[in-house]
Order: sequence, then C-alpha cells, then structure tokens
Amino acid sequence: MEVQWYPGQMAKAKRLLRENLKLVDAVIEVLDARIPASSQNPDIRQILQNRPVVAVLTRPDLADPEETEKWLQLLGRQYFIAAAVNARMGTGIKRLFAGLKSIPKRRKHKRRPLRLMVAGIPNVGKSSLINRLIGRNAAITGDKPGVTTGKQWIRLPGDLELLDTPGLLWPKIANKEQAFCLAAVGSIKDEIINLLELGHELIKYFERHAQQNIYQRYKIETEIKDPNEIMIEIGKRRGCLRKGGEVDLEAAARILIKDFREGRLGRITLEKAAAVGEENEGF
Repeated sequence: MEVQWYPGQMAKAKRLLRENLKLVDAVIEVLDARIPASSQNPDIRQILQNRPVVAVLTRPDLADPEETEKWLQLLGRQYFIAAAVNARMGTGIKRLFAGLKSIPKRRKHKRRPLRLMVAGIPNVGKSSLINRLIGRNAAITGDKPGVTTGKQWIRLPGDLELLDTPGLLWPKIANKEQAFCLAAVGSIKDEIINLLELGHELIKYFERHAQQNIYQRYKIETEIKDPNEIMIEIGKRRGCLRKGGEVDLEAAARILIKDFREGRLGRITLEKAAAVGEENEGF
C-alpha cells in the first residue's frame, strides 16, 4: 500500500509550525498509541529544532497496555517527557500536567506563562487531548483527519498556554508497513485509499498476530484462511449483500475497518516497541 498526499492544507500547516515555533517554549507531539512510530512525522522533528518535545500517546484504551508501557519506556529516552493519555476518560492527564510543569521557560520569557505547541499528524486526537487539558470543549474535534485547519491559543490551568496546529502529513508515504498503519487508524482519508486492500491487509495482520480475534468476532470457521474468503464471510454475516446474493466486499471491508478502529477486535498495537527499538534506536 503506497500513499501520496500532500494537499495545500498540509503545506500551510508546515509553514505555521515554522512560524510559530519561536513563540513557544516546548512542543507536545501527539502520537497514536497503536502506531507510535508511524504516527511520528519526520518533518515535524526537523522543524522543532532544539525545543523540548513531549510525546503523548493518545487512545491507549485501544492499544495493548503492555505494549504501551514498553513504548513509554522507549519514548522516554528520546523525548523530554513521554505520557499516555486517554482523552475520553482523563486517565494519564495528571501525570502529563506534572511533566509539563517541569519544562523550563526560555530565559528571556521567565515572567509569562509557559507556552506550548501541539503538533502531530492528522486524526491522532490532538483536539480531544486539548479539550481534556482545559476541561472544556474549546478546540474543534472530529473523527476525520483535517478537522483543525487554523491555529488557536488556549489558556490552561497552572500558568500554561497552548497553541493548537493543524495535522501534518509528509509528502509521500512509500513504506508499505507505515502506509498500512496510518490508513488502518484513519490518519489518511478513507476517500484516497483502497478500502478493500486495507481490509485484506488487516486480515493478514490478525492472521499473524491475533488470529482468533476475527474468527470469534464474525463467527468464521477457522479453516478459512484466504483473506478474500474471510472478507466474503464477514460480508455474509453482516448482511453486505447486493441483489442476487453477491457480497459487497467494500461494504464488508468498511465494517472490518470500523470494528478495528473502535476496538471491537481487541486492544491492538500494530507496531511493537522492541522491534522498532532494535531496528533504529534513534527513530
């Protein structure tokens, strides 16, 4: 799976990051706990220069809790702070606030509030995290990438100010595994990917790592191994039928993808911390 997508909005977001970096003392980089490596944007890290960077893993309730702890240990060696926050329930928010208060202000700005900027790729939960930080719905939220299109300064408790920025993807995602991860969690718009192909890739992933989850969810016989046959069975069991009884495979794929994104197929982390750490300790 290869994705090439760099619309004007992304170019604008990159420019905003560069322009606003001088206004802040540190940056919060929001990462999806299910894909901590793939949700890192190399463009963002290059732009951030020498500012302290805080890694926040969002949606830990959808990820494998053991893997999340391993990722926090790995990220803690590479970021100023690493924390996991369930923005919906508020879990982890106190730990994050405690860490933010330990960030030093730049010397010439000692008297003003500590200023932070939120950055990250689309649809990793930036706005939901901000809403949890401030305790009210001040930032626009949505379940599709690209909801935040401008910038917003937001005052936080504890003498902190926060700048929200639009999500930023890089020009070309050529790595197939990375493209799969980003598409699977919804950081790439569904309109520009092949949903059936993504569905097949998800089935292959579960066959390798969590074989029973799909079989149990859709009550499929374990003897069926071919991804397309499994998709047909999902379509039959979920009523995705055209006239004449033919299975609508894309509709079946949409159901599978939605079930994965909403955690109905289990708490799954697509990227293992140990594997990424071994391949590239300084990712």
